[in-house]
Amino acid sequence: MSERKTKIFNFIKESDQPVDVEKIRKACKIGNWNTALKHCLELLLEGKINGQKTSKSWVFWKEGGE
Repeated sequence: MSERKTKIFNFIKESDQPVDVEKIRKACKIGNWNTALKHCLELLLEGKINGQKTSKSWVFWKEGGE
């Protein structure tokens, strides 16, 4: 897993509630919103996080304490 994806995964894992792409982008110091979304969707496809498409964007969360 890339360093960026590891940062995103750890941020989502430690969040108490689902987080949107903008919060992830700012917390992980990623300059581009689309880049943050790309990494989040890759983690979702790998089964490492959960995600839900909303009317405006996406939210992501991690269930359990893996």
